[in-house]
Amino acid sequence: MAGQFRETLAAATAVSYKLPWGTVRGLCWGDPKKVRVICTHGWLDNAHSFLPIAHHWSRRKGGLLALDWAGHGLSDHRPPGTHYHFIDYAYDLWTLLEQQNWQDIVLVGHSMGGFVSNVVASLCSQRLRHLLLIEAFGLLVSDGEDAHQQLLSGFQSRQKLSGSKWRDYSELSSAVEARMKSADFSQPLVEILVQRGCYRNPQGRWQWRADPRVKATSPYRLPASTLEQLLQQISTPITLIRGEKGYDKVEPAIARWGHCVEQLNVHRVAGGHHVHMENPEPFARLIADITAS
Repeated sequence: MAGQFRETLAAATAVSYKLPWGTVRGLCWGDPKKVRVICTHGWLDNAHSFLPIAHHWSRRKGGLLALDWAGHGLSDHRPPGTHYHFIDYAYDLWTLLEQQNWQDIVLVGHSMGGFVSNVVASLCSQRLRHLLLIEAFGLLVSDGEDAHQQLLSGFQSRQKLSGSKWRDYSELSSAVEARMKSADFSQPLVEILVQRGCYRNPQGRWQWRADPRVKATSPYRLPASTLEQLLQQISTPITLIRGEKGYDKVEPAIARWGHCVEQLNVHRVAGGHHVHMENPEPFARLIADITAS
């Protein structure tokens, strides 16, 4: 890991929160008892996704908390017989906000974390100061025309992934190379995700921490009309940051659902889908400005 991020990681406080099914873990820069910003990562990433932003964060601005989703990073896996439905991620985040009684929060979500965050924001806008979405808006929806195939594919993938395991590696560098195959960002940034995303097993080999079951196809997606109702309940201001070479479904989502929210500001920033890692300084400044306003 680059020296600058090693120092940033050393400055973080490891945190954990007990939920009914297990423990969610994360990292906090600043006072964990005075959380001002909550950051949630994308699918198969982890809390290290926000190390570059944390590198530019001042503790004087309050606690910046980066969480690991269930089944990701250092958070617990869901128990056997349970699954990773999108709504359960939303429930976990909503539960944490209620449990900790967090108020005046800047909620930051990248990719899957952004999709979850805009749903949660519709349920508890009164707890939020601002919603910052990175490469995500709206949801992947279904109006029922493919309901049979969606359900069948979801059930089959759950069955296939039950008891499955990731391959392991003799060297951590091999895990980095494997993650690079699906990355649109630099190797040093991939390395900081892999550092938290892997562990050394009892045989001395490197293995992914993520629960393989998170790869299961969703058996059900909300219909567009339901999403519209949810978005209309968001009263907090929303800032959406797009990477210039990012996710191609963001623009159609803005065109389709942008009218559903009261306050939406969209900005383009140089970078790809992980633009917050590639170009973190504008994000850190923006978050600092929002918390200070």
